[in-house]
Amino acid sequence: MRIAPFRLLTMAAMILLVAAYFSPIWWVSLKAPNYPPETFPDGVRIHFHFDSVQNGCSIRANKEVDEDEALDCVHEMNTINHFIGMHPIADGAKVEQAIAPWLFVAMELMLAAFLVVRGRYFWGLALVPICLPLGFVIDYSGWLWWFGHTLSSMGAFTVKPFMPTVFGEGKVAQFSTYSYPHYGFLMLVVESLLLMLAVLLRRKQLRGE
Repeated sequence: MRIAPFRLLTMAAMILLVAAYFSPIWWVSLKAPNYPPETFPDGVRIHFHFDSVQNGCSIRANKEVDEDEALDCVHEMNTINHFIGMHPIADGAKVEQAIAPWLFVAMELMLAAFLVVRGRYFWGLALVPICLPLGFVIDYSGWLWWFGHTLSSMGAFTVKPFMPTVFGEGKVAQFSTYSYPHYGFLMLVVESLLLMLAVLLRRKQLRGE
């Protein structure tokens, strides 16, 4: 039995959604002279997931140092942020992280329905997964703005409110900042493109019946 192309595309998008949930979506790294590459080869690096923020530092490949686990860069990032009066990373996106598992289950169910629904507004079932990459960037940018504009005056160093770098390289005090999509975000972009194509093929199919 031949499977309709739009169904194949949709099923591939569903697999990518599941994979993206368990993958890092974005990464941020800070580098400064007091964090030498011998100790922090990737800088002070953290990975953003949909349900958590995780350590992005790896075990150092150094014959002189025997490590069982990597340095905790989430803690190190919080320490750096504390000096300029910034909130701990855990204060951000609490609601989003809590509902993330349910959101992904809901999207999988909507896409399962999209495979069989024939109504006029069938495309609405694919709308949220299609918009997910853009929605993540908007939410991520909003939280970065909040972190950079709710600085405590009790910080050891006084820094004017600022917008942290969303994409690319920036500078905060003596730190060089790096913020880029991780492979999980690429999965989201691909699933979004697959679903847009699936919607177009499904629309053409329904019009031809």
